[in-house]
Parts: sequence; structure tokens; C-alpha cells
Amino acid sequence: MKKYLLLISIVASSFTFAQNIFRDDFSIYNTGVQLNGQGTWSNDTSLGGGGGCFPSCNSVLLAQGLNYIGYGSSTKSLEIGTNKDGIGTLFTPVSTTDAYFGMVVNFSNATFSGTINDFFRISTGAFNTAARIFAKKTVSNGLIFGIGKTSGSTYDTANEFSFDTNHLLIVKYTKNADVSDDIVKLYIDPNFAIGEPTNANVTIASGTDNTGTIKALNFYLNTSQGIPTGKVGLISVSSTWAGLSFNLSNSEFNKNTFSISSNEVNNGVLSIKSNLTLENATLNIYDIQGRKMETKIISLQETVNDIAINPIRNAGVYIVEIFSENNKRFTQKILVQ
Repeated sequence: MKKYLLLISIVASSFTFAQNIFRDDFSIYNTGVQLNGQGTWSNDTSLGGGGGCFPSCNSVLLAQGLNYIGYGSSTKSLEIGTNKDGIGTLFTPVSTTDAYFGMVVNFSNATFSGTINDFFRISTGAFNTAARIFAKKTVSNGLIFGIGKTSGSTYDTANEFSFDTNHLLIVKYTKNADVSDDIVKLYIDPNFAIGEPTNANVTIASGTDNTGTIKALNFYLNTSQGIPTGKVGLISVSSTWAGLSFNLSNSEFNKNTFSISSNEVNNGVLSIKSNLTLENATLNIYDIQGRKMETKIISLQETVNDIAINPIRNAGVYIVEIFSENNKRFTQKILVQ
């Protein structure tokens, strides 16, 4: 069946950053020492923290970077694990209905169960948790994430994620008028650049809402059980999805740089006509819901390039994305019928 090419740019790729409330990649801080006392980060509960170390401080800022395509990259990260500083920070109180919280995590291990395995909390002040993120190991040694409000938790049990892999986690907190109708959503490894997905991995609305204005976040690490082991970085708070991004210098390829034909995608071939030579570029293909269908490293010559892909046989709209090594980006939608 014939495939038709859609030359439609993605509106969500035009980032605006005025809506960002807080953003920190730890780049200006010293590694090998506690994050507590650096910048606005503190273990003092009145300053956004979750309390001092138990039994002793042994969590440090690591000289280990994290990255997630379309969202950002860093050279430093915070060590995550048990018996460490309950480190947090205040930020400008959220005055909008929706608030977004983003971070990149990389966990090497987690516990199978336990009532305490929420490593991240959003709050309205000292000990006033509004939302939290959980992580635990499955019986098949996979990694799953969950969210909760003031109490309880709901996990994404439909998907297992890999340890020792960078994962982008985005929480959307929607504040509503009644006492138990705030909505918390968790997006796991979304295609950040194309905008907020239609569906979150996990959504929770049940439970009593925390009163007050959201103004603090902390990594709940000063406990002896349940916390995953790994690192976290690229912390961002915004009133919009796009405002979370760290890629302030991102630029787009000219819209005429590439032309993508979908005529042979059902046979496993994507044709890319390129007006330049490009090495070590990243090719991603997503469905319209933002689920990644394909990712690979490609090289392009200044000609028509036939790229081998997994055959696409289901009708629908798909998004082709090309990222260069210097983070320039091109996107195009294709329609498969």
C-alpha cells in the first residue's frame, strides 16, 4: 500500500524557556563533597531538605554525567542511596494550575518491596509532601517506577525498565479546587522534544491533597531502607513541559536539510535525502503517542540514503527525528496508510 509523505513541522519543538521556575545541572558545584550547603541545596527541612544524614553523611556530588536526548546533558550528578543526606531546595512557589518536575536518573539496583522506596518528594513545606516518585525492582530483576500523593502509591506495572540506563522522569502535578482531586502523572522516558504525550505511564488522583503552594523538592535519602542505588541529575521545575529543557542552545536544522520518504518503510527501508554529510547522527522513530519504535546511530551522505529500520506495517502517523552530535535537530512526520 502506498505511503504518503507529510511535510509537517512539530509545533512542540519550538521551546520557550520563560516558564522555567528552577533548573540545576550541578555544574557550578564541587564534586566529592556533600551537596548540602552548595547553592540553595540543604538538608534543613525549613529550606526544602528532608533532614540530616542517618547515621552519617556519605552522599556526595559525583563527577559523573547524565544525559537524555532532547532534554539535556550534564557532567555531574547526585549520589542516590540509603543512609544519606535528605537533600532538597526551595524554589519560587508555583502559581499555576500545572507544575512539571523533570530529572534524569540512573539506578544500578533497587529493593523488591518495602513501604519506603520513594526517593523523591515534592512538597509545600517542611514534612508536607504533595507528591512522590517510587522505584523498585521486580521479581524478574527489572526496574519499575511509581507515584503517590500524600500517601499510597501506583506503579507502572505494564513496563519494566533497565538498570544502569539513563531514564527521564517527568511528574506533572495538576492542582484542582477540591480537597482530594489533585492529579499527579508520571511520564517515563518520553520523547521530550515532541511535547507532552497524550497518556502518562502512571496517573493517580485518589487520596487527600496537600494544602498550600508547592515550593520545595527533596531527595529522601536519610533512611536505612528502600531507596534505590544510583545517581540523579538535571533537576528542573517549570509551569510548562517545554520549559523543563536544559538545551537552551539547541538549534534546528534548516527544514530543507533533509527530506524523508516513507515509501518503503513496510519493507524496512527509510529513505533520507540529505543536503549535507553527517556522521554519528541519532535516528529515532516514534508513533504519534510518543512511544519509541526505533533508535540507531546513522551516517548520511549528501545524496539519497537508504537506512535499514524495523519494518513499519501498522497504518498511522509516525515521527522521524534526527539528532547530530552537536545536538542540532530535525523532525518530520510521516503517514503510513
